[in-house]
Amino acid sequence: MELDKFGTVADLQELLSIRDRIEDLVERRLPDGADALAPKVELRDAGDAFRLIVEVPGVDQENLEIAVQGTELVVAGHREGDGDGANVVFSERARGPFQRTVTLPAEVDAETASAQLGGGLLVLHLPKT
Repeated sequence: MELDKFGTVADLQELLSIRDRIEDLVERRLPDGADALAPKVELRDAGDAFRLIVEVPGVDQENLEIAVQGTELVVAGHREGDGDGANVVFSERARGPFQRTVTLPAEVDAETASAQLGGGLLVLHLPKT
């Protein structure tokens, strides 16, 4: 799963492996406090498609998973620390696994969906079926 120079997902099929991952993501038990790490989202209706904007600052593409089944969309991932070797004296930055489930108002065509990751935002364009 590589991002091209424009920030689009080169192989969306790999990013949105629909039915195989959705059950794993939904059934996965996250540690206590993981809800506090759930990213904030904004869902927009553009008529023929939905646009979902997910705040994921500090999350690399290889640490993100997206799955869609019916009207359920799951974004899961892992926010890592800086790992620069310095002792942290004080931190308000969330780290660890997170998961966010969004119920869409209508089913979407995951095969023609697209995604962009940049500036701490994951933007999903989800055409309606």
